[in-house]
Parts: sequence; C-alpha cells; structure tokens
Amino acid sequence: MTPAPLRCHLLIGPPGSGKTTLAHQLAPLLQGANGEPGLVLSTDAIRAELFGDAGVQGPWDEIRAVLLQRLNAAVEAGTPVIIDATHARRPWRLLYTQVLQLPRSVEWIGWWLTTPLEQCKAWALGRDRPVPEAVIEEFHASLNNRFFKPDRAEGLAAIVALNPAAGEGTTADDLRHRLAGLDGRIRNALNRQRAIEPQLHRYSRLLDLERLLFLLRLLTSFNSLDASDPGTAAELLRICNPPPQGDLAERAAAYLASWNAVHGGNSDGYGDVDAIRSDLAWLRVNGFFRLDWQGRQPIDLGSAGPVQGSSVNGGYPALASREVFQRVFTLLRHILQEPFDAPEQAPAAEPTAQAQPRAKRSRRSSEEFSPLYRHLIERLDDLAGSYRSDQEAALRYDIEHVLIPYGFLSAVKGRPQSRRQGYAIGTALLSADQLLEVHAQLRASLDRLSDQSQKPLLRSLEDRLQRAGILRADGRPDRLRQPKRTLAHRSFTEEKPGTLAEAEMSARVERAIRDRRRIWLRHLPDPVSEQQRQRGDDGRFRAWPLQLLFHNISWYLAFETFAIGRSDGLGLIRILRVDRLVLLHEDGNTRRSSEQEHEQSLERLQRLQHVCGGLYFGESIDDQLAVMAPTSGRSVNPPWGVLRFSCTAEVYRLIREEPRRFPPEHTAHITLPPNPPGDSHPHPVEIRLPSWTIEHDWDLRNWLFRWGAGIRIEQPLALRELQLQQAREVVALLQG
Repeated sequence: MTPAPLRCHLLIGPPGSGKTTLAHQLAPLLQGANGEPGLVLSTDAIRAELFGDAGVQGPWDEIRAVLLQRLNAAVEAGTPVIIDATHARRPWRLLYTQVLQLPRSVEWIGWWLTTPLEQCKAWALGRDRPVPEAVIEEFHASLNNRFFKPDRAEGLAAIVALNPAAGEGTTADDLRHRLAGLDGRIRNALNRQRAIEPQLHRYSRLLDLERLLFLLRLLTSFNSLDASDPGTAAELLRICNPPPQGDLAERAAAYLASWNAVHGGNSDGYGDVDAIRSDLAWLRVNGFFRLDWQGRQPIDLGSAGPVQGSSVNGGYPALASREVFQRVFTLLRHILQEPFDAPEQAPAAEPTAQAQPRAKRSRRSSEEFSPLYRHLIERLDDLAGSYRSDQEAALRYDIEHVLIPYGFLSAVKGRPQSRRQGYAIGTALLSADQLLEVHAQLRASLDRLSDQSQKPLLRSLEDRLQRAGILRADGRPDRLRQPKRTLAHRSFTEEKPGTLAEAEMSARVERAIRDRRRIWLRHLPDPVSEQQRQRGDDGRFRAWPLQLLFHNISWYLAFETFAIGRSDGLGLIRILRVDRLVLLHEDGNTRRSSEQEHEQSLERLQRLQHVCGGLYFGESIDDQLAVMAPTSGRSVNPPWGVLRFSCTAEVYRLIREEPRRFPPEHTAHITLPPNPPGDSHPHPVEIRLPSWTIEHDWDLRNWLFRWGAGIRIEQPLALRELQLQQAREVVALLQG
C-alpha cells in the first residue's frame, strides 16, 4: 500500500520577514513517523556549518548538496521538514515542488510571510548579519509580482499567507489552528481540481509549461541561437559565457540553465536537455518553426498519456486544461508568425482616463481593446480549439496573463503593444543587428544609387523596425547599432522622364521580369535611318527583361532580344543603361511558358558577365552560345582572343589585387616566364577573353589605359596601335 504523502513546509519571504522565528515555532507542532518534531533545514545554518559564517555565501552547489542529502534522509524516515530560506523566486520554489525526485510522495505547504517592506528592513537591521536594503527590496518585489508570486500552480498543496508584523502566526495556538485547517483546505482544493484532471496534458505541470514558454521566448529572440553577428553574440554571452556547444537542444538547455542559475535556480528544471529536445519536436510538429506553415492546422497536443510529474501533490496552472492550453498556443503561434497583425484602423482617441469616472474608465477600457480582440478571434475562428466569438474576455485575460508576462507582447499602460522584433521561430531570417544592416543597404540603394523602386520597400521596413523598437522615430538606429557598411559611390543615372530610370517605369519592368513578360523597348541614342522611317520603323525592338543591375556608376537593364526565325528561340543577351531605354508597352500578353526558359537565360547572362568582365556581349547570338560552356586547354579559337601585356612591378602588384576582374581560369601571369632582365616592364600577363570584348568593349579599354605607361600592350596589334596613338595624341596636345 502506497503511504500517504508526507507533509513538508516551505517558508517564503524576504530577509527580515520573520521566517526563522516561524520555523522554530512551527517545528515542535509537527510530528514525524516516530513522534519526532519537524526538522528545520536552514540555508544560513548550512553556510555557517560549511564556511564558519552564515554571511559567507559560498558555492551554492555545496550548500545545495548538504540540504538535499538531509532532506532526502528526513523524507525517507517520515520526518516532516521545514525549509527556512527566502524562496523569493519561482525557480527556487519549483526545485522542491516539481524538480526533485524524493524517496516518497511529499505534500508541500507554502508559508508566505507578507510582512510589509519597511518592517522587513527594520527587523533585518537588528540581526547579527545585516542584509543590504537593496536585496530586501528586490526579494520583496519579486514575491509581490502580479504574475510570478507564490501560487498553488507551483505544486504547492496549500499556501498559508500571514503577516507576523500584525501578530499573525506568532503564537502556538494560532499556528495549531492554521495547521488543523490544512486538511479541509487541501481537500476542497482537490475537489475543485477534479474537473480539470481529464483535461490534463503533457504541459499541465507548471515547470514543463514554463520551460516551453521560456524556450519559445529564447528562440524568438535569438533565432536558432545563431551568434554569427556581433550584436547577437554579445547578448548571448551575457546569458552564458563561454558560449555552449552541441545541437540546438543542448545549447538551448545551457542558456536556460544559465538564466535559471543567475536567478538562483536549478538546471535540472528549465535546463533539462532531454525535455527540451522533446519540446523542440513538439514545436516543429505544431508549426512554430516552419516558414511554409499556413497556420490553419489546430494545435496538436498528442495522446493524452500520463502527465509528466503528475505525482506532484499540488495545484495546476490555468493552462493545465487542454482547452485553455490549445486556445492560448493557437493565439501565441499566430502572434509569433504574424507579429504585426492588427485591425486596419485603430480606435478613435478619447478623453484621458483621469477625467472620467471609474466605471466609465473600465467600460472605455473594454471598448477600446475590443477591435484588437475581435480581429484576433476572427483571424483564428476556423481553427479547432481557438477562441469562440463570445470569448473576448478570455482572450484578453490570456494576453494579460500569458503573452505579456512571458514577454511575447509588451504593454503600455495596460494596453497590449505589438512591439516585437518582427520575426519568430522559422521566420527569423535575421537578427535585429542584421535587419539594421539590411535597412542601411536599402537606404543607400535609394539615396546613393538612385534606385527609386526601393522606396515602398524601405518605407515598409522602416515602419516595422520602428514599431519593433529597433529603429528610432526619426528613421535612425540606436547609437549602439549604427550600420557597419555603407556605399561610397553615387549613381550618375539621371531620372529622365519616360525612360526606365523613372520610378514608375522601373516598377513596370520589375513586374515584367517577375511575370516573365515580353516588352517593347527603344534605345534613345540609336539613330533611325530614313529608310526605317519610310517603313514605319522607329527603332523599337522586343525583348525579355532579365535583371536590373548596378555597374560602376549607373543602372542597367539586362535583357534577351526576341530573335525571329531561330528554331531554338534564343536571342541576343544585351545590357544597356536604363536612362537610355524607353519602355513602350508590353508585347500583348506574351510571356514565357515556363520558369526554366527564364532561368536558362539568366544562366547565359551570368556566364557572359563572368567571361567578359564587362557589360558588352557582342552582336552575335552564335558567338555568345559558343562561350557558354567552360573550355579546357590554351587553344584560341573564335570567338576567343588573347590579350597580352607587360607591366611594371607597381602596376603588377595592383593588378594582382583584382583577382576576379577577369575569369581566374582565363588569366595567366604566375605561370608565365618573366621578361628578360633589364626590361622596364618585367611582368607579362595574358587574359583569354571573347574577341568582341578585346575589339570593342569600352570597359576593358578604360581599365587598360588607366594604367598609363605602367603597362605595355603587346597583343592584339590593333589594341597596341591604339595605345600608341593615344600616347602620341597626348604628347602632341601638351607640346601644342
């Protein structure tokens, strides 16, 4: 036959509240299996025993080991235990009520001393070992926190609240009376609790529920615990230093355990690796990690099964009910996946609360929040287990008692605010610091590169970063989060009306690229011959737009011309400046039949950029196709040519600092033997390029001639003659 639970006692109160006095008054009133009084276990007494002075804090692990050894021995012997310590924070209380595996079932009674703060300070001053006022204030505030104060849900069978300053619990008769009333209180609480027992689930125990909530909060703040950017790394180091290793479950456990340890807790609770690995699996199944999650599947609690820790002889939180848990986590998943979801229009402003009677303020408060609550209920009404249309009050309660206290929403004067980071598990592609870097690059794209098409995206990003508290109202980041990179060059592209440099026209081209539509273009500098005019040809041509790209100082459009009469349907790939191109109109409703054709054209574009080193790709489709596949060997066949030059040591050093200007596999300099001793240009260089690049590309010529006398062109002869001619013209100009 299983023995009845042993009733043990947990004293709860800030320093100076009267706990030690209560412990020694209570102990003689308790009776163990052999008639012995209760055993008082005091952390201060253990410190004095271990370190010679109760004021020496010492390593907590050593103190804890002694306390737990004596607790286990007493419980096994059937001796009731009184633990005399502040237990001011929930992790400290959960250690006994829901973490420890004791030799027999224990019914924990919480004795919560509600001694006023000033009285605690006064009594603490009279002790041999004074306690700093700041510590007393901190512990008193923690115990009076609206959401994390002592509660039966922590696994306490009953809580006895008393104020020794008012004479409560200070006499043996008063304590006997309170002890005698425990049986009835616990019996009544258990009777009320029976209604929820069929609804219990895997997260009905408060420790398991809070571990899941804190894990969610950790992962939404630091996606995948990725510390690749300095800002995130610094924040994570403040939690745990050195950073933990292992898989996601092991790292998350270390961070949660470290957080718990900072608050005096125990890593066996919130930092349980196996439990966290199970939590992660549950979160994945329920769509908290998935980018493609549509949010239309109900929260799945899995099989009923035995509740983990169901042997705890105490209360359960409100979310212990399957119904409540399901609706709250349905809401939480939605808030995390769509953190900025809100009604389209905010309620109109009303007179300040101070000017209204209390009843009217209460009524106004309910009405003020209704649009948000109604909106959320409507968004989730097709999900099984979500809120019913008449559950606005329940939704408001859940927001105020779960989402706000656990940090998933913030509140200003009691009103929920969507000041989140703008991302959640699975959608957190970037950290806050990285989002600011993207913002800086996007802003530079608009300001310095004259890319007006990015204006709507920039406005949307700035609005959300401001609402998330990452960006200030003036559009600038916090001084500690200034961007590390910016753009130095400005675009020389002029926003000419009617050309693709105009924002509206640029947006039309982007849509055509996205939809794979064919368009009609005209290149403004191209002259139109009289013969063309006579046959109604104004120089327009059809093309498939592929990509807008910035090169050197201007924006360009890459496109594939529509070639008539080719069986393969391939056209010439060209790149022209946007301020010299006019978009006439779309070519009817013509679009490419598959994404594959578009992708193949983009591959050709990228290959041509790679082998040419510039934006001029010649005038022959067949020549372009001939350079598509990488070739081996040093043979030179059309459309390939060889550019050879020799350079001075200084220029050679600078050229080697540009290793990717031309295809590395087509560039030779290290393998070439040096020029004969005494040569002013001792370093030979050979670059294998398409013939059209060598013969006509202005980018190549500008690059070559910028070195002046630092290079000597040797091949081809036409380019060598051009270099010589330019040198003569410069000399003639200076001499004339």
